[in-house]
Amino acid sequence: MGGCQAAAAVAAWKAAEKSKPQRRRPNIVLVLADDLGYSDLSCFGNTVIQTPNLDRLASEGTRFTQFYMTSPVCSPSRAALMTGHYPQRYGIHHADVPEFSHRVGLPESAVTIAEVLQAAGYYTAHIGKWHLGEPPDFVVPRRQGFDYFLGLYGGRPNSGWAKYSRFMNPEIVVNEDRPVVYPGNITEIETKAALDVLDKVDRDRPFFLNLWYNAPHEPLAPVPYQGQLYGHWSAAEQVYFQTVTDLDKGIGQVLARLDQMGIRDDTLVLFTSDNGPAPHRNQYSRGSTWPLKGMKSQLWEGGIRVPAIVRWPGRLPADNSCGAIASVLDLFPTLCAAAGAAIPAGLQLDGGIDVLRAMGSRQDESRALFFEFHYKQRGVATSLPMAVRKGRWKLFSNFDFTAVELYDLQNDIGEKSDVAKRHEPVVRDLKSELQHWYARFSAQINADLRSPRQPGTIPSWEELEKSYYHNHAGK
Repeated sequence: MGGCQAAAAVAAWKAAEKSKPQRRRPNIVLVLADDLGYSDLSCFGNTVIQTPNLDRLASEGTRFTQFYMTSPVCSPSRAALMTGHYPQRYGIHHADVPEFSHRVGLPESAVTIAEVLQAAGYYTAHIGKWHLGEPPDFVVPRRQGFDYFLGLYGGRPNSGWAKYSRFMNPEIVVNEDRPVVYPGNITEIETKAALDVLDKVDRDRPFFLNLWYNAPHEPLAPVPYQGQLYGHWSAAEQVYFQTVTDLDKGIGQVLARLDQMGIRDDTLVLFTSDNGPAPHRNQYSRGSTWPLKGMKSQLWEGGIRVPAIVRWPGRLPADNSCGAIASVLDLFPTLCAAAGAAIPAGLQLDGGIDVLRAMGSRQDESRALFFEFHYKQRGVATSLPMAVRKGRWKLFSNFDFTAVELYDLQNDIGEKSDVAKRHEPVVRDLKSELQHWYARFSAQINADLRSPRQPGTIPSWEELEKSYYHNHAGK
């Protein structure tokens, strides 16, 4: 479908949605952490970091223990969350970083979950990190379905550029205004902005609050009170642990405000992270993925499997754990189903399902999830840039399909033993599925790999991190 035809179809769909008789629909609060490890929360097994509010959310709802992002870095996973599509559709393969000569973001033609909910009568607000493109190269969030925006276009507080970023006193954009320095801690600023949105919402109209925190993404900042809880740990651990606890505190304030407003039972709350934790060689990064292997920018489980919690009182079971394989691709159809909002005619999602409806059913062993990250993966001996997860199995492959590795996650959750030679039929079947998936996006992937860049113009992740911490040492 051409661009003009697609735009006309979307416009017609929006008009049709607005003309439908409206009924009371659940409010939706979607909270996204940044670089939070699979086991950084006590409700996911951490025995040190205190996260009482998220623990309470889990006790009142359902934990998903096999919830996947589409990528081990943020921009691709955020694109999948917003669109229900694999990010390869939009040429988004890595985090949008100004230091890279090739910038990435969502095109205006992409249909987002915010647009669908907005057309269904929801008030929509985005608070916090965006990281799906910056003007003038890409449209602002309010052109992607949000009535209100307060946050940051780039991936780091204050600036997308590593050497200018900071966790304290960040520059914040409101709607399309010029950035303004907000004094204080970025987590507290984003929490207050979310509370302000809740204070101003029309009680007779459902709302969608997209709350994307920067925590615990670097650059973190030491806070005076960190020793109160974590004084017996190293300085780096104190900073990271306290940052996660502060994130939990902010989420607790949002949950408390829902209680005060008397809309707790009418609100669907979802919490997850955009990818795994940053490597520990970063100044303050101390995230945990135990018992998984791998971290951010790696296709091992620790880079793409993240904590996820869903609460909807009276509609979902409390104190429940769900081991079904679920994906960020599921959020689009799940929220549409919960809100009673129609998916636009002709919009083909990439295999997402309504996980709330499927929660009580048996695991779908035929479901396959696909992953691709063709940039250097930090500290990984293998350079296999694609993977497929199906049932108990996970297969890695190169783009030529001449090298593969197979892991049995049911018996080897830490991905320690390659069993490809012992299960050749499984390898053959999964390789065929991965080849079929790759064929859909190979032109886009290969075009990105061949894009004209001078050698040395794109620094590695290690070079970016080294540059940042060299420039900010002791600050």
